[in-house]
Order: sequence, then C-alpha cells, then structure tokens
Amino acid sequence: MFDSSREPGTDPESDGVGDLPAGGRRKAMVVTCDRCGYRGEGDEFRHIGNVMCCGPLVFRECPRCGNPVICDRQEMRDEIEETAREITRRLEEAISSGDTAQSRSLLKDLSYLNQCLNLDSLNDYIRVKKRQIVRLERSSPSS
Repeated sequence: MFDSSREPGTDPESDGVGDLPAGGRRKAMVVTCDRCGYRGEGDEFRHIGNVMCCGPLVFRECPRCGNPVICDRQEMRDEIEETAREITRRLEEAISSGDTAQSRSLLKDLSYLNQCLNLDSLNDYIRVKKRQIVRLERSSPSS
C-alpha cells in the first residue's frame, strides 16, 4: 500500500500511490444487492452516505431496484488507489511522448481522485508533473 514513512516530495519520480501487489492488478470491488440480486462493480452503485457518523461502512444504491446496500469503504479506497496507479502510468507515457494535452487531462483526473485519497505524496507528485508539463510546453516549437 502507501509508504507513509517516506517524506512527501522526497522522490519526484514516485507516483505517490505505492506499488501494485505481486501478480499485477487487483480485482474491482463487486457489490451484490440483497433485495434483487443484481451484481455489479462498486462504481455502478451510487453513493448515498455513511452507515454511521464515522467508520468504514457506507450505503450505496442498487442501480436496478434502488435498494440501499452496505459496502466497506476500504474496498472502495483500494479501487480508487488502483485507478490512481493506472492514471499515473498513463501520465508517464503521455509525458514521455510529449503529449501535453493528454498529460494535463490525466493530471486533472488524478487531482480529482486525490480529493478522495487526500495524500500529500500524491499532491507533491502532481505539482512536480505540472511543472514538467509546463517545461515541455515551453520547449516545444509553436504551431
């Protein structure tokens, strides 16, 4: 998972979201409605709110019947972390190829995800990449 012992900003090439476990990608969270039996990925079920004022359990709404389904927020966080890793991989590819428009779009997506994750190391990574994109734009010939 995340390396909370690393000082934020000490490794500007790090993606700020840790490494994938051995064997590659995690499976997406699958949610099953206890009323109608609908099974789908977690993001198909609209977030309603927390089960209690604090804690890891949240209500999500079944897209088929509207029934509130209880989900574990940690599973959702894991899914968001995995998405952030994928975006950072695509961002590195876009920067390497000089595609500043795609890079800016991916940085916007990553910033949005970090509103959920709230990681200082990811904020630092985003700032470093923004500066890198600005330098690329300044060094590229004008059209």
